[in-house]
Amino acid sequence: MNIGIIGCGVMGELHAQLAAECGHRIVACADTSRSKADGLAKPYGAEALEDGMSLTSRPDVEVVVINTPTPTHGKFIKAAAENGKHIFCEKPLGRTAAECEEAVKAAKSAGVKLFVGHVVRYFHEFETLKGLVEAGKAGKPGFVKTYRGGMAPQGEGGWFRDVAQSGGVVFDCSIHDLDWIRYAFGEVERVFCQTVHETQPDVIDYAMVTLRLKSGVIAQVIGTWAHPSGFRVKAEICGSRGVLQFDSAETAVETHMRKTASGDAPSVIVPGSPVDKSPYLLEWEDFTKWLSGKGEPRVTPEDAVSAVRIAEAALESAKTGAPVTL
Repeated sequence: MNIGIIGCGVMGELHAQLAAECGHRIVACADTSRSKADGLAKPYGAEALEDGMSLTSRPDVEVVVINTPTPTHGKFIKAAAENGKHIFCEKPLGRTAAECEEAVKAAKSAGVKLFVGHVVRYFHEFETLKGLVEAGKAGKPGFVKTYRGGMAPQGEGGWFRDVAQSGGVVFDCSIHDLDWIRYAFGEVERVFCQTVHETQPDVIDYAMVTLRLKSGVIAQVIGTWAHPSGFRVKAEICGSRGVLQFDSAETAVETHMRKTASGDAPSVIVPGSPVDKSPYLLEWEDFTKWLSGKGEPRVTPEDAVSAVRIAEAALESAKTGAPVTL
C-alpha cells in the first residue's frame, strides 16, 4: 500500500524503513522542518511536504503514519479518517482519554483501520514473560514490578520536557508497561502515583505508579528520565511458585540512541533487540496482515485508549496525592 509519513524525525525514519521492508511504498513525507521532510523523502523517491494536514487528503496515500507530538495525534487521525485513510499512530494515542475516544470514534465511523504503536507487546522478552506466566511457571501471580527509562529525550523544540504536552515520563515511557501489564494480567482497578519532576539544572522526571488489578495482582511501574546516559528495562513477576526476572543490562539487549544536531539529550531513545526480526518489524507485519484482512492485530484501538486512561489516572493521583479508581 502507499504510505504517507507525518513527522520525519527518529520514529518517522524507523517506520518508513519498516513499512518499506513490509512491501509498502513511501510516497509522501511531511514535517514542519523542510530539511527533515526532504531527508526522509529522498531515499524513497517520495514527495516532501511541510504541511502534514495536506498529506492526509492526497489521493495517492492509502495509509497515514503519525509520528508527531502527542497533542497533535487527534487532529491528524480525524483528518486521515475523514479522507478514508488507514492509520498507524505512534503511542500514546492521545494526551487524554477523551481525545482518544474521539479519535477511535472517527476511525470507526469512517470504516478505516487505526493501529497504535504499543510495541512492547511485540518485544520477545516480554512475550516470553507473558507466555511463562500463562504456562504457570511462576504459579499464581501476586506482584509485578517493571522499570523503564534513561536520559530525558528532547524532541523538536523540547516538547517531551513539557509535561502539559507530552505527559512526561508516565505518558511517553511508563505507558508501555501500563499497557503490557493490562495485556498480560488483566484490567486495572485502582491507580496510585508519586512523581518527582524538576527542570533545573537538569531535567529529572521520575514516576512510581502502583496498580491494583481486578485479579488481585499488585503492580509497581517505575519510569525514569533521570539517567545521565543510556536506557534500561527491568521486569519482575512474583508468583506462588517462584519469580521471573528480566534485566536488559544483564542480557543481550542493545540500546540505540540517536541525537539531535545540538545538545547532549537524545531526540528519542529506541530500545533495540538482538534478535533477527525486531519487535518493531513484528509490529508492522501485524499491521500489514490486518490491512490485508488477515486476522486482528495484537493491539486494538481500545487497548490504546485504556493505556491512556491509566496514565491519565496516574498523573491525577500524583497531583492530588490520592488513589484513583477506574
